[in-house]
Amino acid sequence: MNIIANLLNQTEKIDFLFPQNFEQLMNDSYFDYDKFEWFLYYVFKFDKNVDVRKIGSKGKGDGGADLILSVPQPEGGRLRIGIQAKYWKNRVGTAPINQLASAKARHDLTHLWIITTSDLTTDAKEIAESLDIKILRKDDVINLIEQVKQKHEEEIVKTGESSIEFLPLKKSKEKPSQEKGKQKKVDSSSQDDLREELRKLRINISKKNKLFPVYHVFNNETLDILLEQKPSSLKELENIPGIGPVKIKLFGQDLIDFFKNTDSEDPLEKILKEERIKISKYNRITIDNVYNDEMLLNIIKQKPKTKEELLAIPGFDDKRLEIFGDYLISLLNRLY
Repeated sequence: MNIIANLLNQTEKIDFLFPQNFEQLMNDSYFDYDKFEWFLYYVFKFDKNVDVRKIGSKGKGDGGADLILSVPQPEGGRLRIGIQAKYWKNRVGTAPINQLASAKARHDLTHLWIITTSDLTTDAKEIAESLDIKILRKDDVINLIEQVKQKHEEEIVKTGESSIEFLPLKKSKEKPSQEKGKQKKVDSSSQDDLREELRKLRINISKKNKLFPVYHVFNNETLDILLEQKPSSLKELENIPGIGPVKIKLFGQDLIDFFKNTDSEDPLEKILKEERIKISKYNRITIDNVYNDEMLLNIIKQKPKTKEELLAIPGFDDKRLEIFGDYLISLLNRLY
């Protein structure tokens, strides 16, 4: 038995548990500001061409930059990107921007980025823009989490194991409804579980039909639409973008069988989810930039009839109102 060879061939696990979604990143006690920095460190380290350094340590100063990326350029030389990571629920003010700016000369940086789980105040945005600092917000962090999941799936398909491990999702305890006819609340934990099961099915389909890499089965956007519509027939699958006749013939029935036992949705919830997809396509924005599941439930609960009432929905901002507010209010008034 060649023990050394076996050990060398083992996948080297990363000593870090990655979040499965943004809500888990923000709310699970495992994560804090330092773990957020390590999350970014490992994400950028997946690119073998990029040298990543984490500056300072927990509780100690970092000189204005939490991470430094050294990125080789085709024409020669390297970019040096200084990153300030802000694991905040509130908006980031001007002080971190000024600290990041001061790190440019100290660390010989060519570019500056700030990555936050929230957003910046108006003053902070103005300073960042004037200093040519790239701003990455919540949606960008969500995209990074999705890229980690994609890499995990690709490693599983390629070798049967992955260097990436995820923090388990906590099961929420459902309380029985005491009010007949009460609006059924979507269990976000159950939805996350369903998403992970569909991802596993995608891996199995990839292996079974030799479709590599795994997103050739269907990409994450199609996965989200499948979860929204939960098709119950091959005919309904024809309306899912990214699922054509060849794929329906190959694994269409696998998808139908997968959704066969899922709970039926409230009719109003189903309509709003279908409209969310339409609004997303028409305006060329992501589904979450229309309204996420939590906002959808609040819309059903609060039943806004004016744009002012719609703006009172947590997370519904002026930009959304400008893009599709009139359309949504018109739709809601017809539904109510």
